[in-house]
Amino acid sequence: MRLQTPILFLVFNRPDQALLVFEEIRKQQPERLFIAADGPRSHKPGEAVLCKETREEILKRIDWDCEVNTLFQTHNLGCGKAVSSAVNWFFNNVEEGIILEDDCLPDPTFFSFCTSLLAHYRTNEKVMHISGTNYQMGIERGDGSYYFSHYTHIWGWASWRRAWKKYDFSLERYKDASKEGLNTRLRADLDAIYGNEIDTWDIQWFMSVWFNRGWTITPNTNLIRNIGYGKQATHTKYVPAWFKRMQYGDMPVIIHPSVIKIDEDADRYAASTLFKTTHLLSKVKKLVKSVLPQKLYELIAG
Repeated sequence: MRLQTPILFLVFNRPDQALLVFEEIRKQQPERLFIAADGPRSHKPGEAVLCKETREEILKRIDWDCEVNTLFQTHNLGCGKAVSSAVNWFFNNVEEGIILEDDCLPDPTFFSFCTSLLAHYRTNEKVMHISGTNYQMGIERGDGSYYFSHYTHIWGWASWRRAWKKYDFSLERYKDASKEGLNTRLRADLDAIYGNEIDTWDIQWFMSVWFNRGWTITPNTNLIRNIGYGKQATHTKYVPAWFKRMQYGDMPVIIHPSVIKIDEDADRYAASTLFKTTHLLSKVKKLVKSVLPQKLYELIAG
């Protein structure tokens, strides 16, 4: 049976990696497929060829009847603007859908998981995000196939137009919002956006959900494998320690949790691993960044 849920596939300059992910999309044969690609960076020799190859190889492998929409940038917008504008474009055309980047390899049940929960929580405005990723390192939460969290994870995800309308790339509309509950690491991320110190889009989505007191859905096992770490990556060149402890599985049957509430224990665990930092470490990073050349700082910071 063909997948009726629209998919946005985000690609750039890694054809081999993108084709691995696309093969899983191809197996689902979505009726509506959106493909977005940032343009090559002028200072990167050979990148224009890789970007062109990535786009062409994907398009030639669409061998089923579907509506195909493309947003191919001619010039490089950077990670933040390229992805956020692509998701804007996607939700201008669909009410709900699945978003996959070219380094997020999904288990086949990821698609049915998203499709089922998009329908189940379609009118529940409190729920803003469905994640395909779990950072609990094998700890199962609650009695269902998934639990509710305040934390937004974007390695394979799904959402609705109604939720994405609250996204603000600059976060200016949330400048006066209470930062209560954000730990040192998350506050530093927020400051980095306001200080234009980082080229990204996902911190803004995390904070847009947070400031709206939105809920996110997290599966009790990983349905996504991140295959993007390495020298060719823009932001994920180095593998963090917690990555090796992640547990993977599938979800052929979905059991809804009997209790509908945020799992505070799960969020505390994520905060202590994924979002862990100390006030001293944060101050040291700022000091080091102020005195070292940017490239050297990125190498040391990982």
